[in-house]
This record gives sequence, structure tokens and C-alpha cells, in this order.
Amino acid sequence: MPSDSDIVAINVKIIKTLGHLPSQRLKLCFLNLKNNLSDIRKELKKFRIIDDTLLFTRKVSSESEYSEVIREHEEISLLEQIIDKVVNDNSTDIFLYLMKNSIPDWNILNDKCKLDYGCTMSFDGIKRANKKAFTMENCDLTHIGSRGYKKDQFEFESKEDWMKKTNLFVNTDDINVNSFVKYGLSVGISYSQNVTFNEEVKSVYKYTELEKALLNFYGYLKPTEEFIKAVNDAIISENPREEFKEIIKEYGQFIPTKVIFGGRVYFKDVKKSSENSTSKVVSVNINKIGVNYSNKKRNSKFYRFNHIKLLGGKHPDGKDFDENAEKDWIESLNDYQNWECIEYRNPISIFQFLPDDLRKKSFISIGKKILYTGTEYCDYFLYEPGIYRHFELKLNKLPFHISRIIRKNKDADCDILATAIDAKNSENTFFNCKIFYNPEGKPSVIIHGIQKEFQFYRRKYELKVGLMIIGYDIDFSFILSDTSVELIKKEYDSSNQREFGSIKLPLEHDLMTKNIPFFGIPILSNLNSSNDSLVIGHNFCNTRLDVESKYRLDAFSYCSKTNCFVRLPEFTFCTLIILNIPTSLTYELLPFEFRTFEFSTYGFPELPYISDILRNKPYINLKEKFARQSINNLDPKCVSLVLSGDNNYTPIYLNQSRDQITIEYVECRCNITCSICKEKTLKISTSNKDHASCSIFSLR
Repeated sequence: MPSDSDIVAINVKIIKTLGHLPSQRLKLCFLNLKNNLSDIRKELKKFRIIDDTLLFTRKVSSESEYSEVIREHEEISLLEQIIDKVVNDNSTDIFLYLMKNSIPDWNILNDKCKLDYGCTMSFDGIKRANKKAFTMENCDLTHIGSRGYKKDQFEFESKEDWMKKTNLFVNTDDINVNSFVKYGLSVGISYSQNVTFNEEVKSVYKYTELEKALLNFYGYLKPTEEFIKAVNDAIISENPREEFKEIIKEYGQFIPTKVIFGGRVYFKDVKKSSENSTSKVVSVNINKIGVNYSNKKRNSKFYRFNHIKLLGGKHPDGKDFDENAEKDWIESLNDYQNWECIEYRNPISIFQFLPDDLRKKSFISIGKKILYTGTEYCDYFLYEPGIYRHFELKLNKLPFHISRIIRKNKDADCDILATAIDAKNSENTFFNCKIFYNPEGKPSVIIHGIQKEFQFYRRKYELKVGLMIIGYDIDFSFILSDTSVELIKKEYDSSNQREFGSIKLPLEHDLMTKNIPFFGIPILSNLNSSNDSLVIGHNFCNTRLDVESKYRLDAFSYCSKTNCFVRLPEFTFCTLIILNIPTSLTYELLPFEFRTFEFSTYGFPELPYISDILRNKPYINLKEKFARQSINNLDPKCVSLVLSGDNNYTPIYLNQSRDQITIEYVECRCNITCSICKEKTLKISTSNKDHASCSIFSLR
């Protein structure tokens, strides 16, 4: 055991090597010879004599050779084992030698650059968070060597590309980067619209680069207790989405798990400049590489120089960056303390490093969101009554991150809504969609074409299929959107064996008065000859009679093969409610209209409305309603019929074309034997048109 008698006066001397350290005075300390070096390090740190760049050494010969004590062995090494005793005539001096670590220490690089802190992208470069989300427990450090030297150039293809490269994501196409770029642009949206910024995007940069080491710490990040507590508190809060946004502000959005250290020098070569650019005062004095730069308009830090910017290495003094200056700069990078982060790779959301159960609780508490909206084309060959189109999602045509999420359906729990129209605007055929999940859980769209009379002359249809994918945001990109959705799934009990059935919808929101979009689609888990020709129609009914459930879902089943209403099969109905509609999408709740026809001088209605005057079908003019909002009215839209009152309407289908939505009634050939034909005979007319409206949601 160490005792006070073991405490002696020791001269601590830092050995100068390779010109890395200036000469320093000896430090006299009173240290215990029986203490291990780990304790001695703690003692010397108190007086700022040692830091993590210095190692204990032992003098091994009179020719001033020293051996380094491996940092991991300090716990088992005693001070008395490495001291050097110099005997003089009247006294003995004791020396303890410290030497700069010749091998890069990832702890030092981490402390210098805060690698285990979360980040966000910005117009002033990457920003480290205020609070620490992780502890880096280890790191894989790979020396790059001479192959890390290169000269090249890059230019910016877009604002997104500018944000990515100026935040040092130079050689990565990682899909996660795009999400983090969008957030960086959204935070500085006013600056992104600045004229000066648009000029900067046109710039070209040549650069000289020397990569020294690659740090990979993907598998070595442990969430801090403070971070975990913040996540748990957010999960149980009243508004988890907003609380998680606050966490991102405090802890960052992502963390790059691979970092290249070294040095890089940029040389600006203006590709295109504006004649009316603001005045600048420039002086190139290479006492430090850079310039005195004044600009009346705000510029990012990345652009606060005229010709040269330097990352890492020492600044050559008193000369231009010529060959000699470059040589000195490269030499300075032999000291890893002069390294800087010159490139980030493999950025991961900070929430992905949480324990699996906590991570899942996190995205479940945030709720589902609209992950994707888009349109696909497909051909539909309707060569005999009852034939359906089985449209499978082509994952390779979807954005990569969406297809990856769908493949991980178990976690994301994705649902799909679909709608279809004829790209060539068929008048006599309309289309109905439902979703089918096979035993492996893979979703597809079942499309039926409905005709009053089968048309042998028209067998091929070119359909535009609108898709909306809803699911949990397992990538935690929710911060890019305020849109939140609610999904209600209700199984229909087919045991009553009726052609018409209802499902109560326990909705907490007053959808109509608050103009909240809502839609629905039936889902099948079994598809066979007994139900593959059945067209399941539906409409929402705002009864206002049931205090607990103001809304009801009415469903009905029509066989496109026999042209009769038939008993409803087993199915699940999925209702989507969009609580905060994104600005990129448009929603309308519109009433139906009836046409008034102008007659020609011959007494006949003007074409092409002859077929319409005979039926005078209720309709909604999409071209008129959506063209004013710069929405492509040619794309399919999610539509649902909403009825008020509790009247016995005959089943109503919606016929959506490029230009309009009309109400369609199908002909039942049961000879008035089914319950629908007996009990439900009311149709929408000019006298009750106020009782019907259409919920329309544009997917673009």
C-alpha cells in the first residue's frame, strides 16, 4: 500500500520530438512512487502538466532513447518503474519523462471535434449540438497514407448539392443525407432565397486534399442517460411530435459515423458571376490563408474568403500558397493535432442508436405519416366480365428509402391507399380499387373496371394509378413535415350475410366543420374465386344522430361478373384522416352540381352533352376547381362520397376521370330479390343534392 513515506520530489520533463513541442521548463511535483500511472496522470492533470496527447516514457539508454508506456497498461505500471534517477555529487535528482504520443489517439480527435455529439446541417457548415447524445466507447482508426493525396474540383448542381458539399458530405449518395439536407435548407429558407446565395451555387472549387485517417465508430456509440431520459419523457408527453423536435434542437438530428481526418485547401474559381453583385473589399495577405472580406449581403462561413480556404494543417506564413507552401502544409499534417474533419460519411439519425424497444416506442408515439404519394401507369385488359387487374407495387420504381421502409413493413406497418383513372378518359367504364395483402404481407392493388354493358370493342385500358403510402417514420424524418395522420381499421362482420352493411366510426374530430380530409379503402387478406370479381363500394355517412359515433361507413358489394349486388365478403376497412394537411398537397370538400344545357338554334343541346342530358348525372368539375390552384387535374385523386342524413340511398359509386367526378349507379339484375333493390331506392337529385358532397385529395 502507498504511504506518505513514498512521496518524493520529482522533476517532470516533456521530451521534445520532431519539433512538435516547444521547449518547456521542468515542473517540480511531489508524487507517490507506489501509485500506478493512471493515478499519476489524474494528479498531473490537476496542474495541467499532462493531457491525452502525452504518454509516460522510460529512458532506456544514455543516448536519450525512450520507450512509451502503452496507455492501456498505465493501470498496472507503477511510477517507481519508469522514473530516472540522476546521481549528483551531493544529491539525487528524480525525473519523470513525458513524450508526445506518436500514434493518433481517437480520444483526442473526439474531444477536439465532438464526434459523439449530434449534428445538423446549416448554411454556416455543420453544427454540433449543445448537449451530448452519446459516449464513444471505442473507434476503428484506419491510416490512409500517401494514397490520400489528390487534386480535384467540385461544383454545385443545386441548392441541395451545395448544402451537402459545404457541410463536408462530398463523396456520398446516402439517401439519409438528402433528408438531413432538406432540414438544413428548411431552417435557413430565407437565406436560400438570397440573390448572393444563388450566385454562390454557381461557383466552382478546385482543391488539394490529403486524407490521413478514417475513423469509424458506428458500432461504438452508447446513448447517454440524459438523452434516454429526454426520449422517454417525450414518449409519454401530450405532444410527442413537438417534444421530439425539441430533442433534435438540443441533441442534433444525426451523427456522422465515419469521419475522414486530414487537410484540404480550396481554391475558388468563379464559374459565373452577376454583373450587379455587391461590392467587396479584398486583400490577400497570406500571413494566414484567407482574406479580409466585407460584403453588404450575408455570406455563409464557407464563402467568407475570396480565393483560398484551408481545413487542417498549419497556415504557411508570409507567402502565397505555392509549391513550397504546400510542402510545408503537408509536413504540418504529420502531426495529428493539426488534422481537421475534412469529410463526413454514413450519417445516421440520433434515434437509430436507441435500444430497439425504445426506438420503436419513439416512432410509434410520433404516429404515422404520409411517406409517399405518386402515380404509376399500368395496362388493364378487360377481355371478359369480372376480370380484375392485379397491380403489384414495383419497389424498384419507388424512391429507395420508401422501398426499404416497405420491405421493413413489420416495423413501419405500412398501409396503402390507391385510386385509378383511365388516362384516355373512358366514358362508359369506371374503376374501383381495393388492397390485397398476400400471406407474406406484401401489398398489391386490385382494380375492377365496371361497365353497364360489356364492351367487346374496348378491351385495353391505360390506367393511371394514384398511390399513397402511410406508415411509421422509422427514419425519423418527421421534422420535415407537420403532417400527422390517423388510421382507423375496422373489420366487417360478414356473418349477417347481407349485400349492404355499416361500420360505426368512433371519430374524435369534427371532420366536416374543420375541413379535415378523410378517405378510405377496403382491404382483403384472402383473394379467391369467391370474391375476386366483387367490387366493394363505400360512402361515409354523417348521421349526427349517434352521440358516440357521428360517422358511419356504409359498404356494399357488387359482382362485376353477374351484374348483381351480392353478400359482402370479409374485409377490413381502413379510414385515413389527415390532421395537418401539407402545403404541397391540396384538399377540397365539394358539393355536386347538375348541368344546365344550352340549346342550339335547331332546338338540340350543344354537344358533347347529349348523353348527360338524358341522365343529368351529378358531377364535380375538377378542371375548374383544381386548375386555379396549379394542381395537375390530370392525376388521379383520393375521393370519397360523404352523405348527410340517414336516407336509404341506393349504392353510389364515384366515377373519376381526368376532368370530372360523376355519380354512378350500377344495374342489378336480381329481379328485385336482394335487400338493396327492395329497400334502397333513393338517388341524388336537384332536390337533395345538398345532402351529398365529395372529399377530394390531390396526390400531387
